[in-house]
This record gives sequence, C-alpha cells and structure tokens, in this order.
Amino acid sequence: MKKIISIFLIVFGLFVFNITQASAGCNIVWTGTNITRGSRPTQETSRTEQAAWELLHSFDCCQIFSAWGGSNGSCVYCTYDDMGSWGSCYVRVCYSDGTWRESGDMFPYDYSGTWDVICDNITTTSSSTTAVPLTTTTVSTTTTVPPTLVTLIDFNAVAGNSTVSLVWSTAGEIDNAGFNLYRSDSADGEYLKTNDSLIPAQGSPTHGASYEFVDTDVKNRKTYYYKLEDMGLNGTSTMHGPMSVTPRWIFGIFRK
Repeated sequence: MKKIISIFLIVFGLFVFNITQASAGCNIVWTGTNITRGSRPTQETSRTEQAAWELLHSFDCCQIFSAWGGSNGSCVYCTYDDMGSWGSCYVRVCYSDGTWRESGDMFPYDYSGTWDVICDNITTTSSSTTAVPLTTTTVSTTTTVPPTLVTLIDFNAVAGNSTVSLVWSTAGEIDNAGFNLYRSDSADGEYLKTNDSLIPAQGSPTHGASYEFVDTDVKNRKTYYYKLEDMGLNGTSTMHGPMSVTPRWIFGIFRK
C-alpha cells in the first residue's frame, strides 16, 4: 500500500510541475545585426522546435501564402521564390544554439541574430527525486540569479483622464530582452502585470532608449502603484519602483 502511495505522489508531483511550467508567462525574444528585434508570447518555456516554428512565422517572408518550410536537424526554415519582381527570401531558425538568419535578393540582404524564450522568473528552481523501497525523498535547491545590467535614468507615471502613461529611459542596456509593468492598488499589495507581452528592448550597451506604455484599465480619483521590471536574455530580472499616480478627469482637459 505504501509503495502505491509513493508512486501516486511522484506522478502527482510531475503533474503539478508540468502545470506550473505551462502557466509561466513566457515570450520569444529576438534581436539581430540589422537592429531587428521583437517579442511574442508563447506557451513554450524553453527553446523548443515548437518555439522555433512560432518565431519563424514572425518573419514577413514566412507569412506569404506560397512560402514553404521544413525542418533540418535542429533548425526549421521557410523559403519563397516567385521568379519575378518580388524576388526570393530564406529564413532559418535554429533551436539548438538560439540563432536565426534571413536573406533575400529583391534588395540583397543577409541578416542574422539570436533568440531565446524568456519567462517571468526571478529565481530558478531545480528538483530531483530519489525513490527507495517504500519511501520517496525529494530535494529542491533554489538559486537566486543576479540582476540585469540596465542603467535606468528615470521612471515616471503620468496621470491622465482614466489613463496612466508610464514613461522611462535608460542610459545603457546589456543583454536586455525587454520590460514588464506591474500595477497594484497599494504600495505593498499584490502587483499584477499590465502589458500582454514583453515590451522589446530598444537600447544597447553604449546607447540607451526611451519608452512609453499607456495603461487604460484604470479609474479616475483612484491611486495606483506601478513597478517596472527589466528582463535579461538569460531570464534574470530587476524590479524598479514603485511609483504612485492618481488619474483625474481634469487632466484630460489640460492635455488636449
């Protein structure tokens, strides 16, 4: 009987782990030598073949109806050639080393870059389970990851008429994937993410960038608190804030 219970606990634990992994807020983030960068939400939690296919279809070349694709080892690809004025294009996304490449001959170009799946995790947890006769022992270790290297110049919340504009700027960004914004009804309350997908990074190690996000899911005469999170390409993150703001109807008059 104890052995059956132990097996059940192991299976139940794996089930809960898989549900937890699937529910993580993850984004496919890519950047490249031609300053091509972006992000899109995904159900994948790592660089899988499925994630590679999802990224592949983010490229214009692969969205053409007559384009065709396939897989080759640890990469997926699509090609298009109309033998006419549009020309041809080729895109390859590899999920083993996290690289992508796009080339074409209408205006001859050859772009490349890197990509990864970034999830909303501040700590990483690894678990190992050892089964012995009639007993089950589970050992978990948690490793705190270092902060990302983003130099934040300012972060402000500007009140409007039933809106809040979140504006921030950076002096430099190293291995930054993008940003998330979180809102709460109190300074020490529960913060919930306001953006649907990761806000892509626009800065570089030597140059910063300016950002703005408008939150329209707010009410006038109510105070809100916001935090800004920068996400590293390796999954690390750093929180900034909170900033408080109170939207009012009159602010809409003076800003027209």
